[in-house]
Amino acid sequence: MKKKLILIVDDMPQNLQVLANILYGKGYGISIASSGNQALQSVKTLLPDLILLDIQMPGMDGYEVCKTLKSNPDTQEIPIIFLTAITDTENILYGFELGAVDFITKPFNVAELTARVATHVELKMSKERIKKQKEKVEALNKKLNVAYGEIKNSINYAKMIQEVMLPDLNIMKSKGIEHFEIYKPKDTVSGDFYWTDSYNEKLFLVVADCTGHGVPGALLSMSGHNLLDEIINIQKIHDPAEILNSLNAKFLKIFKQEVSGIHDGMDIAICVINNKEKTLEFAGANIPVLYFNNNILKKLRPDKLAIGDDYPENRNQGFSKQSIDIVKGDRFFMYTDGIVDQFDNADKKQISRKGFENQLSSYLDEPFPSIKNNLLDYLEHWQGSNYQTDDILILGMEIS
Repeated sequence: MKKKLILIVDDMPQNLQVLANILYGKGYGISIASSGNQALQSVKTLLPDLILLDIQMPGMDGYEVCKTLKSNPDTQEIPIIFLTAITDTENILYGFELGAVDFITKPFNVAELTARVATHVELKMSKERIKKQKEKVEALNKKLNVAYGEIKNSINYAKMIQEVMLPDLNIMKSKGIEHFEIYKPKDTVSGDFYWTDSYNEKLFLVVADCTGHGVPGALLSMSGHNLLDEIINIQKIHDPAEILNSLNAKFLKIFKQEVSGIHDGMDIAICVINNKEKTLEFAGANIPVLYFNNNILKKLRPDKLAIGDDYPENRNQGFSKQSIDIVKGDRFFMYTDGIVDQFDNADKKQISRKGFENQLSSYLDEPFPSIKNNLLDYLEHWQGSNYQTDDILILGMEIS
């Protein structure tokens, strides 16, 4: 390792010689100056790691030298030890006020001198290491902030794309159906999505929950959105159970789970409403539909399968369809599990499916447009300052 350089400043040649011999013997590099002006010229050429500075010198004394060094950004971090016969408290305090790190009284003890020099050299080295680490951390933080900004901008742009792809639910009103949606991503983008379209007298309504949330869930949701459009509008598959069977087959083919190692999927519910014939067909993958008929809570229960499940065809484990008649005033609610899994403000209790059903039941006498606000108020009160557990999606509709 490079020797640590000690600058010795003293107007007495014998003092310079003795100190130089002692410190050189301890492995230090030595530089000497016999006056204050010479010391200031010396540091312009080569910065020492520590200065042993006499106070009482002709011309410029040690105090003035110290003051000058500490006023210069290039030399203010060099530790200065006053080596002097001055012992009164007032002068010692003055030296510390100027920036000295220590005082050694002449005549000095060799062991004490070398110990203090070693201590302050090591402290300076430690400060330099800390400074370098701080500079590295600051540089890294700067890079991270730039990267974070780029990622944030990208995700915000992805959010905009995802929101543009969500369908206009006003199509439901043209089919004689009042509606509301609550769409609250846990992160900027969501793994939950809704989809709707119409064909002749049929209205297709979909609520889906892709594995995970954030960017991975959002990518899956966009895949699901595109696949549904292909199945329903291009392939003209309109039976809800067959839609799910086709969606599952396409999903497995795209992701080739046994090869890619990707085992993500989605839960989904599909309602096909024919308001002219007053019927609703339903098929579900782990997502039920709640509905109120004559103020009685009923359920359309899903199959316990998910999109992405590789179920054996020879065991006839495809998705099943349910059909019901609908009448004016029937209220339907499709929802993902984000609402039922939400923890309360104390982070101890979830809303649960039963709790959500009870809450909906309490709104039976409320006008349908008010139910959305009631649910949002309930969720805000329940959650309090706690974090959002998962993406939340609720789609409500009333036959009018």
